[in-house]
Amino acid sequence: MLDRGHIEFIQAQMLPWQRIGHGLARPDAEYKMLSRDPQTGACSVLMRYPAGWSRKGPEHILAAEEFFILEGSLFMDGHYYGENAYAYLPAGWSRSEMHSDQGCVLLAFYDAEPTLVPEAGDGSAEQSDVAIPVLDTAAMTWDLTLNDENLRHLGIGRKNLRTDPHTGERSFLSLILPQAEPPGHKGPQEFHPVVEEAYLIGGSLTGPHGTMHPGAYFWRPPAIPHGPFGARWGAVSLIRFVGGRHVNEWSETNAPFSFDAPYDPILPDEFAYLATRPWIPSPPY
Repeated sequence: MLDRGHIEFIQAQMLPWQRIGHGLARPDAEYKMLSRDPQTGACSVLMRYPAGWSRKGPEHILAAEEFFILEGSLFMDGHYYGENAYAYLPAGWSRSEMHSDQGCVLLAFYDAEPTLVPEAGDGSAEQSDVAIPVLDTAAMTWDLTLNDENLRHLGIGRKNLRTDPHTGERSFLSLILPQAEPPGHKGPQEFHPVVEEAYLIGGSLTGPHGTMHPGAYFWRPPAIPHGPFGARWGAVSLIRFVGGRHVNEWSETNAPFSFDAPYDPILPDEFAYLATRPWIPSPPY
């Protein structure tokens, strides 16, 4: 599920909404494909359900599903998922009834092709020690414990959503404080032995490839140097480390930082056209 190339970064606003058809989970909704492994079908997507959408089972998906509600709400088998709700449902998780009264937009991650099977699972997914049926992230407290001196200037806070006890894979919300920039407008570059994937939910974040705004997404393969980063007025992202345990490693030399860095993305062929049409956010005034 790691063969997706290097995406750094795209703004989801520039991607078209597509109608979900057979072979992908939940027909009658829409999706934007952020990244996909052509070998396994593992993918990261935005999903949009119209107001009044509903679906009855029993059914399950032949993939583990991880999702975060960006807008609206969703009901599933007695669980209410409002804005900021999170879940991790192992492959085979049974679904009997789903509906969205007001409509819903969510960010979803699948570790294999998200194919629907029109029958209930065997119950083992619901008993799994890694299942997180629902988590209200807004009710959680930010962990402001500093974990790396090289990131001190960002004032990072975290809300841990999931750490897999078997693989060490991790998902969390990341908070960067306002007026955060590396001292002297330079700093070492960071890299990891596993994939880092992120979606910017709020604020803005500037790095060597330009400024990310809400809707920005990247999929960064292992061992890719990145940074330094800064934020004028703060940023909140959902970050995943995929393929193993997250470890920070650092370059021995410094790289420059500027809030004026132009959009200079690294994109696979299917997204190459976006490099010539940078997305420009609406002016605040």
